Amino acid sequence: MPVTSDSRTYKKLLEDWYRPNKLRVLAEGDSWFAYPRKYLLFGGDSNIIDHLADNSRLLIYNTSCNGDEAVDMVSGEQKLSLLKRLSHNEFDLLLFSGGGNDIVGRYDFGFFIREMKPGKTWEQCINKDRVEMKLQQIENTYRILCELTLDYSKNPNIQIITHTYDLVQPNKKGFELFDVIPLGRSWVYPYLKQKGITDDNDQKKIVTYLLTQFKERLQAVAAEYPILTVVNTQGLLNDSEWLNEIHPNSSGFGKVADCIFENAIKSRLPQ
Repeated sequence: MPVTSDSRTYKKLLEDWYRPNKLRVLAEGDSWFAYPRKYLLFGGDSNIIDHLADNSRLLIYNTSCNGDEAVDMVSGEQKLSLLKRLSHNEFDLLLFSGGGNDIVGRYDFGFFIREMKPGKTWEQCINKDRVEMKLQQIENTYRILCELTLDYSKNPNIQIITHTYDLVQPNKKGFELFDVIPLGRSWVYPYLKQKGITDDNDQKKIVTYLLTQFKERLQAVAAEYPILTVVNTQGLLNDSEWLNEIHPNSSGFGKVADCIFENAIKSRLPQ
């Protein structure tokens, strides 16, 4: 089980803190780090951190929250909480999952698309000026995260590790309690339908364009800041490894976690 912000599990984390073979990890992120288990407290691993925490050499303090946007995590009270943790505890890694909700979240995705009309292509349905504004905002958010971490981390050798999600498949399936009881609509599909974009291929091309642009912006920031490692997780999942429109199932999250571990964490484990 991952270590969370619960006081009892945090106490256990502190007990293991100085063991030489452990890697101390702070996780801050969205639902890809915090998606609930099928039965809320029970069931299989349901997000990236659940899977990574199965490795006994990783001490993970997980402060992630469903629905968080990258911009929110480095501003206001969330920024203060993040910096307090970084400055008071000597973490080896900061795992960060942010930017997905800034693009495909409710009230965000619809901001980027225009109505489909006869003669229009899928690309003409994207408001690229608005996309550019949002991508620049996300880029700057990651730059700020790097700068803040460089200034405030108690461990000067800390590394930030993030990922690029995967190419979501627009459909009607939203969050379901116990994977059975629908509790809301999906995130992307309703906006596409509202704008008259009903062709499956057009829908996928629009989402792929946006998330590919997002990936390339993160990679650009990583080229500027050696403290940031971006693991490309796009293209990993097949159709059977999605739980709903924007979240993998347990197997899918496991595949993403393995990719992050093999490409960015494994080499940093203490010898």
